[in-house]
Amino acid sequence: MTRQTKTACSILLRLVLGVLLVSAVARLLSKRLTEADEASDEFQIATIIGGHEFDCRAAALRSGSVLTVVGGAQVDLRQAGLDPAGATLDITAIVGGVQVLVSPGWDVQVDSRGKLGGVDTVVTEAADLPADAPRLQVTTNAWFGGVQITSAES
Repeated sequence: MTRQTKTACSILLRLVLGVLLVSAVARLLSKRLTEADEASDEFQIATIIGGHEFDCRAAALRSGSVLTVVGGAQVDLRQAGLDPAGATLDITAIVGGVQVLVSPGWDVQVDSRGKLGGVDTVVTEAADLPADAPRLQVTTNAWFGGVQITSAES
């Protein structure tokens, strides 16, 4: 083996080990930052270099937060009920994506923040809902990432 080949192999091995180490740390950090019980009225999801699927079945959902960093998450809220006072959902997508599925009878209000990211909202228009429709306030921060919020009818 030539000296250049040995150097190239050494660099490649270090790179692979570095990626594996970063991936392991990211997985541990994601698990530590995630508190997501299907039946809980509050949840917190974090995905760092990975993905997560969450089906919420809360009786009276009050709040939730989703953080993705070089990863993705799908949050299905269609089986959840909202707190009578409404609920909030904070989403941050950094070089990642989040898909949120909501019930068609909810009044979904979206406040988009962040730069160089996109938010796609396809839900029932507030004018087409009854005045007492459950309300979900969503705040998004998309940085080189995307958020999609859709109702079951969409």
